[in-house]
Amino acid sequence: MRLHSTVFAAALASGLVAPLMTARADCDATKPAEASASRFDLRGNTAYDKRTNLTWMRCSYGQAWTERGECSGEAKLVDWDGAMALRPSGGDAWRVPQKDELESIVATNCKRPAIDQAVFPQTPSVQYWTSTASSPSHAWVVFFRTGMSTWTYPRTAQFAVRLVRTGP
Repeated sequence: MRLHSTVFAAALASGLVAPLMTARADCDATKPAEASASRFDLRGNTAYDKRTNLTWMRCSYGQAWTERGECSGEAKLVDWDGAMALRPSGGDAWRVPQKDELESIVATNCKRPAIDQAVFPQTPSVQYWTSTASSPSHAWVVFFRTGMSTWTYPRTAQFAVRLVRTGP
């Protein structure tokens, strides 16, 4: 366990892993952004994406939706096996998104986090697991600090999760 702590600390210091925090996104006004009102149907703690036919949890796993229309608490970090085992209340339809599904909510005009905060408030600028394996011991993640995807992290790493289901 000490080795994992040392590796995580080194990765954090090098900028490979961002500390768990939320902030106002840095968005480039010169890059066009799709209006969230035209793409997403916001329904309290969920957001239906009319373009992809996916419904997203607006808060990261570990956060709670509030009456003020925001996410409270901290996103809980879990390893890949823990993410794949998540079954929140509301049925088995909720799941960890595939790589292309999670990439579909990246706001390419924003960084830190690279996501539409009107749709997904208080999203931390960290890595999020996908259900897409890249090898027997690695899986794809989307890093919402930059919006980039990578396949190089071991499944034992601790990252955030945003759940999705198919359909409205």
